[in-house]
Amino acid sequence: MLTRKGILWVCAMVVATILMVAPQAGAAKYPIKPIKVILATGAGGSHDMHCRAVASVIHEYLGQPFLCTVRGGAGGKIGMGVLKRSKPDGYTIALGSGSHFAIAPHARNMGFDPKTDFIPVFQVNGSPFMLVTKSTTPWKTYKDLIDDAKKRPGKISISSNGAWGSSHLGIIQIMRAANVKFKHVPFRGGGKAWQAMYGGHTDLGWANVTTGGTLGRVKSGDLTLIATASKKRMPEFPNHPTFYELGVNYEYKSWRVFLAPKGTPADRIEILQKALHKATKSKTLRKLIKKFGEKLSPLSGPKLKEAYLGQIDFYGKVFKDMGYKKKK
Repeated sequence: MLTRKGILWVCAMVVATILMVAPQAGAAKYPIKPIKVILATGAGGSHDMHCRAVASVIHEYLGQPFLCTVRGGAGGKIGMGVLKRSKPDGYTIALGSGSHFAIAPHARNMGFDPKTDFIPVFQVNGSPFMLVTKSTTPWKTYKDLIDDAKKRPGKISISSNGAWGSSHLGIIQIMRAANVKFKHVPFRGGGKAWQAMYGGHTDLGWANVTTGGTLGRVKSGDLTLIATASKKRMPEFPNHPTFYELGVNYEYKSWRVFLAPKGTPADRIEILQKALHKATKSKTLRKLIKKFGEKLSPLSGPKLKEAYLGQIDFYGKVFKDMGYKKKK
C-alpha cells in the first residue's frame, strides 16, 4: 500500500510526464485552423493568381486551407507591415514579392527590415519582367520608343506596380541609360498596372508571362514586347533583347516567396515547408501553373535563405551604383 509520500511521488511523475509530452502534442496539432496568406501586391496580378493556385491544393497536404488576403497599397508597405505586426504563430504568412523585400527598402522607409523581420519559408517560382505595349502603339522596338521619348519628354506614360517597386526601378534605369523622361503612373499592384496599359490608360506597362495572359498575347501579336528584364534572353522569346543588351542596368524576376514574421516557431515553418513541397508535386497545381505559362521551382531551407539575402544585397548595390540616397 502506497504511503502519502509515495502517492506524492507518483503524482509528481505523472505531472512531469504530461509536461514533457504536452509541447510535442501541441506541435503535432498545428495547424488547427486556416492560414491567412497576405498579398501586398494587390488583386489580379501574378502573385494573386499563384496564391490561389497553391490554395486550391494545399489543404490536401496541410489539413487546413490557405486564405489569400489582398492587402495592397503604398508600394507593398501596408501588406508587409501587417505581416511584421502579426502574431508569429504560423497562422499568418505572406506570399512575398522581391519588389517589396529586396528593392523598396533601399529606396525609402518601408517600416521593416527584410533581413531581420521576416523568415523566408518557401519559394514557389519566379519569372522575368517584360516591358510591353499594345500592338496598336507605334513602338515596335526599344529604339522606336527611345527615339520618340527624346522628341516628347515626359509625354509617354508607363504604369508600374507602385512607387519605388520593381517596375518603377525599371523606368528609372531606362531614363538614366537613355537620357529620356517618361511619365510614371503607379498603381496598387502589377495586375492593376497591367490593366491600365491594356485598357489604353497608359502607353506601356510591365508584366511577367502570367500577368493578364501576357505570354499568349505577345505570341498572338496582341501585345508588343519591347525588352525583357532577364539576365539572358527568355526561351519563350529568343528574338527579343534583354535590357542588359540595350545598355540598361535592369534585371528583375517576379519572385514568389512565402514569408513568415520573425519568431515563428521552427517546427511550424518545417510543417509548412513539407506541405508546400508535397503540393508542388501535385498534378493539379502543375497544370494550373503551366496554364499561366510558368513552371514551379520549389526551394526552402539554407539555399532559399542564401538566395533571399542575396537578392536584397544585389539591389542594394544597384541603388548604391545609382548614387541614390534613401528617403526617410
